[in-house]
Amino acid sequence: MVNTVGLLVGGMMAVMAQPPGGELNRPAVSLILEGALGRYVENITEQWLLPARYSNPGMLEMMRLRDRRPDYEDPVPWAGEFVGKFLTSAVLMRRMNPDPRLDALVRDMITETLSLQDADGYLGPFKKEERLLGHWDLWGHYHVMMALLSWHADTGDAAALAGADRIADLICATYLDTGRRVHDAGSAEMNMAVIHSLGLLCRITGKPAHLRMMREIEKDWETPPAGDYLRLAGSGMEFYETPKPRWESLHPMLGLAELHRILGGEQYRDALMTWWRSIRRTDIHNSGSFSTNEQAVGNPFQPGAIETCCTVAWIAYSVEALKLSGDPAVADALELALWNAVPGHQHPSGRWCTYDTPMDGKRLASAHSIVFQARPGTPELNCCSVNGPRGLAMLSEWALLGDEKGLYLNFHGPGTLSATLGNGAVWRLAQSGDYPAGGSLRIAVDPGASPDTPLFLRIPAWSKTTRVRVNGADVAGVKPGEYLPLRRAWSRGDVIEMDFDMTLRALTGDHHVGWRSSLYRGPLLLAYDQKYNAAEADELPELDLATLRLEPATAEGLFTPIALFDAVDGGGNRLRLVDFATAGAHGTLYKTWLPVKNAPPAVFNLVQPANRAVLSPADLTFSWSPAAKEAAYTLTVARTAELRNPVWVWNGAETSVTPPENALPADGQPMFWGVAAGNGGTAANGPWQFSLDASLPSRTKGVVLSAPLAGNPAPSEGVLADAQHLAPAPGPNGKTDGALRFDGKTSKLVYEAPGFPLRNYTFAAWFRAEGLSDGDKRLRQIASAWNTGGNDPLRVVITGRHLSARMEQPTGFFQTPGVLVKEGEWTHVAAVKEGATLRLYVNGQPAQQVAVPELLQTQTRLIGLGCNPLHTDLEGFTGDIAGVLFRREALGEAEIRALMK
Repeated sequence: MVNTVGLLVGGMMAVMAQPPGGELNRPAVSLILEGALGRYVENITEQWLLPARYSNPGMLEMMRLRDRRPDYEDPVPWAGEFVGKFLTSAVLMRRMNPDPRLDALVRDMITETLSLQDADGYLGPFKKEERLLGHWDLWGHYHVMMALLSWHADTGDAAALAGADRIADLICATYLDTGRRVHDAGSAEMNMAVIHSLGLLCRITGKPAHLRMMREIEKDWETPPAGDYLRLAGSGMEFYETPKPRWESLHPMLGLAELHRILGGEQYRDALMTWWRSIRRTDIHNSGSFSTNEQAVGNPFQPGAIETCCTVAWIAYSVEALKLSGDPAVADALELALWNAVPGHQHPSGRWCTYDTPMDGKRLASAHSIVFQARPGTPELNCCSVNGPRGLAMLSEWALLGDEKGLYLNFHGPGTLSATLGNGAVWRLAQSGDYPAGGSLRIAVDPGASPDTPLFLRIPAWSKTTRVRVNGADVAGVKPGEYLPLRRAWSRGDVIEMDFDMTLRALTGDHHVGWRSSLYRGPLLLAYDQKYNAAEADELPELDLATLRLEPATAEGLFTPIALFDAVDGGGNRLRLVDFATAGAHGTLYKTWLPVKNAPPAVFNLVQPANRAVLSPADLTFSWSPAAKEAAYTLTVARTAELRNPVWVWNGAETSVTPPENALPADGQPMFWGVAAGNGGTAANGPWQFSLDASLPSRTKGVVLSAPLAGNPAPSEGVLADAQHLAPAPGPNGKTDGALRFDGKTSKLVYEAPGFPLRNYTFAAWFRAEGLSDGDKRLRQIASAWNTGGNDPLRVVITGRHLSARMEQPTGFFQTPGVLVKEGEWTHVAAVKEGATLRLYVNGQPAQQVAVPELLQTQTRLIGLGCNPLHTDLEGFTGDIAGVLFRREALGEAEIRALMK
């Protein structure tokens, strides 16, 4: 039997004899892939990993030149991550590719990287006086530590372990018992990720200081604007509702796994799994990828960039979730990403990866779409290019796991897995067959010297009727979405055969995708591609799912598809469909959201009141996204989450309704609301809890923020959330400290904006702009309540020399025409939303306006001045700002002129 105590983990023994609560561990695994994924491994190695070091020498030169004058070409804040991410990808890929050139490359780069480590442990690209104090420098060291620890895990290299240890010691020397906190370094969700690598190291070295540092970062989670990942896990929040729903947060959240392993206690593991299930439920796209415009938004159909790094982080997080929970649903999610999102972001040539891999659109190389990260010496380096291969390489982390009960086979596909158990026995599983394009998989078993080890087969939840045979005999008890235990005395030559249910499946999206559907066969998402069809993307036939069948097809091209079918329905409609991984590989347009009738009804989303909202009765409006182009709805309000014994019921075709006065009790006690669609569609979220309190002031009136900015950021009304790199400046009234100066590069001023006004508001401020240029297309934010793409209720922005007010909503983008700004002169601006109109006032006079949604949809809780409060790009304003006011009312022209005085 396999014993957790004796299970080799990546070539090193786990420090803890038995993880608290038990978990799955990774045996020392080598994995030789065949078929499509095998081609990806070979091509990525040949076309990217091997040449990248030589075509991008600045990957390491930036560290060699960090204290020279001039320094290395103004590195981006995350430049220190490049070598760490690259090496982590290469180390993990080495487990699946025995190419001696790859082994030599990794060994040489590890040695050279360590040679650039300073005596104090620093191993980044920034100057001595800046070390670990800002930028994303701790984040960069996190990724370097991950590379060194992964290499030590596989080889036992003591120098790599010592290098990681010196980094950890420097972090402790900088932030432990010094009066500084990691929180002070800014960029919380990035820089706090070191809690994860510190935990990995602590379980090897057992150094008390490293654990103390972890606990201090854990405390910092509770301080805004950090993520509060542990405490909020029990609040009922979805991940997208948390303070830091960006993708980088998944890396510090991996620290929950390490705290669980070191300290025990279920709260850490429960928190990690709570967030995993929330993200899986609300923010995983049809391809298995994660994030919209670099963060969770609560809707997987919403358009926006789907970044490669976000998907890689999701896979890393899911690997830990699988190990901690043993839940086959996590392995199902990993499989969906493995066959779709991962080869989708990694071009089949192996030469490049994307930044954005849209559900519909084209594939653009990251070296083009985020070329702003390139520098002389690093023409191809960006956050995604160095990280993309890790998505596939992490298969070695989850393909085969084990515990005291046996081995768990999670990966299905052609190739050979070899696992060295704690007793030295080597198990081999050679997989062949036409999976995933077809439904057959044959597994030849060689148990080595451990014939009594039970084997657990993952049965995908999507395969409703799976047949399993061992040496030709059927196995009973096969259930979708579970592990099938196979307990026997194994012999070399035993054969397991699996036949999966490849029935065509459909997922219908919401209004963001026009209620179109995605089609799946097995684990593969299918797509239309111009390459294989005469029909253009805007003239696709409506396929009938009730009669649709797939016929195998062939076609010529540079890249061999994983699967290619002619989809034909009973009405004679025909469309050629290819696997998502290959779709767009030739530079062509592709679509995964297709017109399909007789598909399952779409899910839709409750919008407001938000879950757990406490409102004044005057502010109550129920709204939800549409379930179909035409649908009837039933809204139910009750005292219980089961919506029994309703307090109020409404029926109609609208997607927004305000109850009559006194229709609902305003006693402060919990109520729940939910919506059902007449077409059978169900809400993806809810029922949601809310309560009405008659003693509360209405959100439709009152001040959100009043901040004179007279030489300091302290508000007269409102709550300050973040203030960085600001300086006093003369104000519009001539007083020496009458304003604050923003440098456009690092200055940041953020206030809380609770209960963001949805129908009416007024924002007003004085500003004096510098550095304007007609050709400058960058956004310079005077005020921004941006939360994520499509979730932006207010921005006052300068582009070039023109001032405008704008917003982004799920229904579209809205912007007033621009007004010319005079550089260096004080200007008063006001943006007033009154119902369905957004007006821009300049120096007290109405200047422009635009029609907007009457009722906004937003999860915004912050408003930034001189910056975007949440976007990676600061979108900084250069100049001075004073006299800021943000109210929950639409002020009139006379009132706007009064504000100027």
